[in-house]
Amino acid sequence: MGRIALDDAVWVNGRGYRKNRLVDGVMLACPGALVQMVAIAPGDMIPDHVHQTSVEVYTVLDGACRLVINGGTHILTAGDMFLTQPGDVHRLYNDGDTPFRLLVFKTNASPQDTFWVEDTTNE
Repeated sequence: MGRIALDDAVWVNGRGYRKNRLVDGVMLACPGALVQMVAIAPGDMIPDHVHQTSVEVYTVLDGACRLVINGGTHILTAGDMFLTQPGDVHRLYNDGDTPFRLLVFKTNASPQDTFWVEDTTNE
């Protein structure tokens, strides 16, 4: 048991976003699981990508975002939750004028799980 401060950990820049890994599989006693905060600045987007093995559960903290998943569009706002499955092609846009923040709960995560559609880089 322990307190996790959402803004105290180290932020890492990604493609159109930044992330802050809050809890890993060791802390959760569940290999491949993690919890991270993701922030998307106004006007930024996370490009099309797919996870080969990860299930992601998004919990929106602040702001609004447009999620395009497998060709369908969803508007996510504070308090919403959304589930993505392995193989779902998705991207996120912050079309607003305030930062968008969400917690991402992942299962089955691995270093080579993310495939960026526009190239062959795994992350």
